[in-house]
Amino acid sequence: VPFAYLLSALFSGVGVSRGFFGMNLESDTLGFMLILAAVATLTALSFRRVASYRLFFKVGALLAVAVIGMQVVFLLLSKIMPTKIAATTNLLGAFSDLGMFVGLAVIIALLAHRTFKPSKRIKIILLVAVGFGLLVLALANSIIIWSLVALASLGLFIEAIMKHRIPAPQSSLAAPLAVLAVSLFFIIGGSTIGNAVVSAFNANVIDARPSWQSTFNIGSHVYASSPLFGSGPATFDTAWLKFRDRALNDTPFWNVDFNSGVGFIPTSFVTTGIVGALAWIAFLALILFFGLRMLLLRSPEEPYVKFASLASFTGLAYVLALAVVAVPGPIVLLVGFLLLGIFISTVRYSADAREWGIIFARSPKVGFVIVFSLTILLLASILASYVVIERYLANVSFNQSTLALNEGRLDDADAAAARSVLFAPSDQAYQVQAAVEIARMRAISADTELSASDAQQKFQDSLSKAIANALSATQIAPNNYENWMLLGNVYALVVPLKIEGSYENAKTAYERAAALTPTNPIIPFTLAQLELTKENAVAAETYLTEAIALKRDYTQAIFLLSQIKVQLGKAKEALQAAEAAAYFAPNDPSVVFQVGILRSANGDTPGAIVALNRAVDLNPQFANAHFFLGVMYAISGDYVKSAAALQTVADFSPENAEAVAADLAAVRNGKNPFPKSRLGALGISGTVAEPSGTGQAPTQ
Repeated sequence: VPFAYLLSALFSGVGVSRGFFGMNLESDTLGFMLILAAVATLTALSFRRVASYRLFFKVGALLAVAVIGMQVVFLLLSKIMPTKIAATTNLLGAFSDLGMFVGLAVIIALLAHRTFKPSKRIKIILLVAVGFGLLVLALANSIIIWSLVALASLGLFIEAIMKHRIPAPQSSLAAPLAVLAVSLFFIIGGSTIGNAVVSAFNANVIDARPSWQSTFNIGSHVYASSPLFGSGPATFDTAWLKFRDRALNDTPFWNVDFNSGVGFIPTSFVTTGIVGALAWIAFLALILFFGLRMLLLRSPEEPYVKFASLASFTGLAYVLALAVVAVPGPIVLLVGFLLLGIFISTVRYSADAREWGIIFARSPKVGFVIVFSLTILLLASILASYVVIERYLANVSFNQSTLALNEGRLDDADAAAARSVLFAPSDQAYQVQAAVEIARMRAISADTELSASDAQQKFQDSLSKAIANALSATQIAPNNYENWMLLGNVYALVVPLKIEGSYENAKTAYERAAALTPTNPIIPFTLAQLELTKENAVAAETYLTEAIALKRDYTQAIFLLSQIKVQLGKAKEALQAAEAAAYFAPNDPSVVFQVGILRSANGDTPGAIVALNRAVDLNPQFANAHFFLGVMYAISGDYVKSAAALQTVADFSPENAEAVAADLAAVRNGKNPFPKSRLGALGISGTVAEPSGTGQAPTQ
């Protein structure tokens, strides 16, 4: 498998550096595959004696008990201090990884309980750990994990019944039967029972992944252009953005950029092509063949070795099954390949096993080749470790920079991002630096104490740095559409200042982003906003129509399109667009308000009253909606309701009371203060009036 990743990195066009490290040495990289292979190989060579197996499983049991025990502590603390500690806090990172690890621990604990005659104290510890482990699995709420645990417990239960000599029937049957019953309870109960447990502990976690169909769809497009070597290691996110189905825009995950498919191994099929797929299939077939032959035909006679062989193979099969149907994290995969090494190590104890070796004194030439190769491997490992440490330090600095940027500490964010670039240049760090300069430009524009010359000098300096950093990001990762969007945003920021070339450069950058993710509706929407800064309403209308074609319920685009159509004198089409937006966002008071204004502009006063009433119901503090509702009631002759609406506006503030005083007096005297000559100024005869904000004076 690592060799397949090497070929993919060399010939897919992604490059050896990107193929080896990815962005942060992700699981789907050549570097991580080499780590897994090295872990399994060194474990197989290092663990040779029964005492070593005992030590391995004792340490593993202690770690599992510690992880489960700490999770119970986190759950209790989350109830005591819910604002400081979340129920999903754990020692393994992602909560889904915790569930996978605990599922493995429960299976091996059941195997140990079935294989040995543990002391009463050890038996109690095992059963308590299994009990708390089931609680953690309930919080993880994964049907996949429950199914694998149920399958393992069913196998142990059947084995306990079928075996003739059962030393302790009650314990041998009760433990796997209880775990099986609990597993089936959550599997059959489905989301109802699982969600109830999760809600009770407030441990909601979303584990969203593409479906099998979506993964196969992406794979088919990749294989059409690069069948042998795929898209390259750690490039599923790029392939996803380029080939994803437009229909996904109609789902809640329309703006989620997935970096893996439905499972870890299916993702590898896409990124490494046919070469990687054949390597994985061969690896899985060999593991299955040697594992079943070992356990069924050549089972070791020594009891603990037999347990070590059975537990390691079962645990490995569990992790590989997860890798096919889910995306285990690095820790779960490392544990799985540790078990692979243990299983390979136990093969030397199988029945009729034969070992062979090389004695350097008798074969000096072979010994020299081996020692020389191991020395080269050692040096390569040292170099790789150095690079990995650099990447780790760069990632730490990057995280510090994003935290500082979110907190508004621009200087700290800039310094941390610069450290990250110093350790290992990445487009993410350059993105932060560009964002820092954008924030500085906005602060300079809002600073009234700076002189004009100083403000201009500082603004130009920040603009130059922002452009340089955004360009550096596009050079490091030209296939990341976010880098091009950032570059476009930098140029778009100064388009209103009429800086030469800013509009053209922004449009070019956005179009490069659109080429990388052609089904993303955000990009044509952004292009429409860019055209509006150039007062090109016709081009903006075209881009918004494109965005809505990609995402039918894109409320922001529909809302903006309605405003543009009003500017273009298309009142009826504007109303249709606004009502479409209201259909997809019925609880957005701004959208409903827009519908009311446009209905009035089209002569539908009763319809306008209905919409404006809905707007004030959704937001009782919406001053403009109350004001225009009063206008509509006055036009229709209902002066009592008009006075009530205008009085509500007056009650918001003294400024509002002064603004509507004359109108309020008129309607109370039974007069309409809103003749046709005034309606145009109010924005209801062809011009859309924008809301002035909550509790503020209405626009008149």
